[in-house]
Amino acid sequence: MSERIALVTGGSRGLGKNAVLKLAAEGTGIILTWNNSQQEAQEVVREIEGTGGKAAALQLNVGDTVSFSRFAQQVKDTLKHVWQRDTFDYLVNNAGTGLYAPYTETTEAQFDDALNIHFKGPFFLTQQLLPLIKDGGRILNVSSGLARFTQPGSGTYAAMKGA
Repeated sequence: MSERIALVTGGSRGLGKNAVLKLAAEGTGIILTWNNSQQEAQEVVREIEGTGGKAAALQLNVGDTVSFSRFAQQVKDTLKHVWQRDTFDYLVNNAGTGLYAPYTETTEAQFDDALNIHFKGPFFLTQQLLPLIKDGGRILNVSSGLARFTQPGSGTYAAMKGA
């Protein structure tokens, strides 16, 4: 059986980093994405490679759907170069940002950014990557407990994570 490979968006820090390290410890190859933290992403790659695993980090802004075609080509190239494969096994849509503003003060621009990052982006990224996901592969969309309950200032974020 060939090595399993997971693509984890937002895998350079926080929950994404924890997921990446856990998967790598179980022998899964990792493609992680980063948006603003290339150094942190490369540190995670080095940590995985230091334990004998394979990993690569690619830049991705999940709110920028126009970039997804180019990103899919980078994934395809990375799969060939690092694993000599055309497909990966698991897509973990994890990337996101917080939006903590009272409902009455959330601007339309903030709302649109949150919508693109937490809902529209993962939807169309998944659509773009489907040809690269191995038959029988899995897709996991990470949400938040705030999709079930909310706290003051997190209504918009909760709505996006719920979507």
